Amino acid sequence: MPLRTHYLSPAAQARHVLDLTARAWRIPPSSAHALARRAPHGHVPLRAMRRLHAAAVLALLPHSW
Repeated sequence: MPLRTHYLSPAAQARHVLDLTARAWRIPPSSAHALARRAPHGHVPLRAMRRLHAAAVLALLPHSW
């Protein structure tokens, strides 16, 4: 009988094991970027966020008068 896990791939299982080990040993991530890379939503560069914010502000500006 095969062992059932909720991981989709061996790489996902390896990331999970490394994450648990890092937490147990209290190893901080190398950078904020590395932490964001592991996040489910991924890393959004600051420049892209600023562009998106500027576009949203420009779209809302005429309605605020």
